[in-house]
Amino acid sequence: MFGNVTLSRQVRRVLPFAVLAALLALNTLSVSTVSAQETQNITVILTEFQFDPKTITLTVGQPVQLNIQNKGGVDHNLSSNDLPIANVKYQKADNSSSDLHRYEATNVLNADALSGHTSVVTFTPTTSGTFGFFSEDEETLGMVGNFVVVAPGAQAAAAPPAAAPPPAAAPTTSATVARDGQSLSSQSAATQAMFTAVWGDRAAQEWVQEHNAALPR
Repeated sequence: MFGNVTLSRQVRRVLPFAVLAALLALNTLSVSTVSAQETQNITVILTEFQFDPKTITLTVGQPVQLNIQNKGGVDHNLSSNDLPIANVKYQKADNSSSDLHRYEATNVLNADALSGHTSVVTFTPTTSGTFGFFSEDEETLGMVGNFVVVAPGAQAAAAPPAAAPPPAAAPTTSATVARDGQSLSSQSAATQAMFTAVWGDRAAQEWVQEHNAALPR
């Protein structure tokens, strides 16, 4: 009796630690899953005076490599004043070295790309929402676009497939109803009397067999 009481008290003391350990393990797994995400590789083309694409979809927590390719005849830029990002690294860009160091330290997206050049910057979005980007001093010429940052899993959520149309109703058939829906009871009194006199209780079934045999296949 006392042994059972002691064991139950020990279980009650150990249980909170087991739950805590399980929660910590689950949290570690979630962090590992996010960090193991593949880098999203995106190329945006700059010309006079537009971005292609104008809308770029990103995912919170998923690293991004943004390739800013200037195919225009003049120099351009891609900047965003409000995109919430972290881990900003400029692999190459035509800004000054001091500016790039400052942008990395403050997690700012501002990449110059001279005509014919491609700038490359990596970063990780941190907040969902819609955030504008532009080419400096060229906004009024229409050189603007949007980053649409979604929560993890939002892009994978596809629209449910359209419901399949219901199958066409098959003609009603039974032992006493023919393929075209007719039965002995719908025939003339003379026909009913004749089949009943010959077949008795099986009159309805025998009429259906004969009627179905006469129907075109």
